[in-house]
Amino acid sequence: MSYQKQLVDNTVCSRRFHISYDNEGPLLSKVEVQCPHCSQTIFLAENHPAAKLAREENLVRTTELSRTLIRECRFKDPYPAHK
Repeated sequence: MSYQKQLVDNTVCSRRFHISYDNEGPLLSKVEVQCPHCSQTIFLAENHPAAKLAREENLVRTTELSRTLIRECRFKDPYPAHK
């Protein structure tokens, strides 16, 4: 078993996602991981081992971004703005 981690940064909502998988695991025809806050796809691959969201954090250093970037967020604030 060889644990692998891939970082995915979303520059819209300033989140960093840590995707993990066993690169020696059985291949699945389609693997998809979604953001737990807005259901935006943050990882999508074909013929890839099962992957999961291992961790998420605030993206505090935008000068040191990962290779994989997302520029879309579907989050909708359920609370109306105060007037």
